[in-house]
Amino acid sequence: MSNKVDLKNNQSNKKPKPANYLNIAICSLIMIFFFISMFFTTNGGVSQQEKRDLATFPKLSELTAEKFFSGDFLSQIDEFYKDNFVHRQEFLALSDNINTLKGIDSEIKMTVVSNTTSNNSANATQSNADDDSDKDMYKNVEQVGTLLSIDDIVCEGYGFNEPTVNNYAKTIKKYGDTLNANVYNILIPTHVEFALPSKYKNLASEQKPVIDLVNSKLGKNVTPVDAYSILKQHKTEYIYFRSDHHWTQLGAYYAYTKFCETAGLKPCNLDDYPLKKVTGFLGTLYNGSKEKKLADNPDVVEYRPVGGDLTATIYQNSSLTKKLEYSPYSDYSTGSNAYGTFLHGDNPLTIIKNPDIDSSKKVVVIKESYGNAFAPLLTQNYGEVYVIDPRYFNDNLSDFVDKHKITDVIFINNMIAVGSQNRVDELNKLLK
Repeated sequence: MSNKVDLKNNQSNKKPKPANYLNIAICSLIMIFFFISMFFTTNGGVSQQEKRDLATFPKLSELTAEKFFSGDFLSQIDEFYKDNFVHRQEFLALSDNINTLKGIDSEIKMTVVSNTTSNNSANATQSNADDDSDKDMYKNVEQVGTLLSIDDIVCEGYGFNEPTVNNYAKTIKKYGDTLNANVYNILIPTHVEFALPSKYKNLASEQKPVIDLVNSKLGKNVTPVDAYSILKQHKTEYIYFRSDHHWTQLGAYYAYTKFCETAGLKPCNLDDYPLKKVTGFLGTLYNGSKEKKLADNPDVVEYRPVGGDLTATIYQNSSLTKKLEYSPYSDYSTGSNAYGTFLHGDNPLTIIKNPDIDSSKKVVVIKESYGNAFAPLLTQNYGEVYVIDPRYFNDNLSDFVDKHKITDVIFINNMIAVGSQNRVDELNKLLK
């Protein structure tokens, strides 16, 4: 019995170690930091990295007894603080880096689809022209998870999905037969089409035959725009980012000039406008690969803000009730969000007006994020440019075109989006 008592006395006489005090101090400082930061939170907005609206603080005017006692109101407050705490993006990036060190995959996933192209359906014939556009730019390829690491860049793979591609063509044809406007379709090859060395061609389907297949099925009321040929001609230039799945403004500009040629318009001269740069851009493909070569040599978002006194009205929610007035170009998008320089990212509807151009000339651009760098260029040819992202826009497109007296409609999509059934479904919903 006495031995037990002595043991207890010995345990009670032990003094806390210095490390215990250090742990308590660190935890206390963290708690104090987050408590103080609660008073400096933002309120909502859009996360370009996560492609979603951030939670806003619930309106006290909407508080009811039912919402309070059910916990819904407190849950909304909890979501608000989770989405808006100070330096949230930096903490998310730190968490992602820690997970990578632990061997946990990033939440950002890129998919390499089946690389079997149907020769019968896509007429897979490659040009044998002996010019620089047919020469390999890179030599070495390594697969990093589902991505392709090619010399000093990283690319998404591409796989031909025949049923979905046919559904895409059918959907665009339906718009051509329905809309009271000139309808154009622009298909953008992704970086891997021009970057992948010829000896590794089995790692991705060829995109040119698939583009030709889609264009052959569009019908007489849709005019295809051949962006492929001019991008291939300039493939050695900085037309795609090295660490991100998007193209640059320069790539978008080349496609824009091809559209103008097709539509009988005069393109603006990009060199007439001052060059601006956003440095330190590490995009989605860096997040998916964590390739050190990208971190050591980040991308630069180079852009020339075309136009004169342009105004952009950005609708931030699908009900089109929340809007802001901006320039078409963001001067606050940096780091992993730097592609948000163009149109402030993806929003349901953006309307850009150029008072120096006839306001009766109107165009609608139906796009995914590739269209963000493209659409502002059209302000030099149209007095009003309407930019719609089908992922978030819920109105009927035919009614929209008639209501705003739109003259031209442009569908612009990269080839991975064309092979996505989700994308096709999003486009189809605008017909309802």
